[in-house]
Amino acid sequence: MTEGTDEGAGRHREMADGQVLDALRRAAADVGAPISAERYEHVWRDYDGVSSARLIQRFGSWNAACTAAGLPTNAGRTAYRRGWSDEQLVAAVAEYLRSDGASGSYAGYDEWARATADAPSANTVRNNLGGWANAKAGAQALIARDGG
Repeated sequence: MTEGTDEGAGRHREMADGQVLDALRRAAADVGAPISAERYEHVWRDYDGVSSARLIQRFGSWNAACTAAGLPTNAGRTAYRRGWSDEQLVAAVAEYLRSDGASGSYAGYDEWARATADAPSANTVRNNLGGWANAKAGAQALIARDGG
């Protein structure tokens, strides 16, 4: 690719891959490598480069852009450790369903979880329990087993 957009000035200009990668290398040399997309976003104009979003669009990912520039990349997370067991997630939904004014909806749980200290997020519940309907059914079974 040879075209880039200088988003900051709203000007269109021709930039070869080498030019934008050189700007990334210079920024990393000054800021420190590995450089994150977030950090680069704050300084790219100082190096006559293109935004981190443009680099990602051009090279497919931030790490691919850094690799193309010959820079080290952040390793990222190699393994994900779940912070909540299924039992804890179901118990949280049951607690919500028992709360005053609970509508039983996903949106209702989301609002309750945001206002409740140490409650798992609605996305965590939904993603780990196979959807809101499954999470709610598990919580209702727990409530029935516990006698309300």
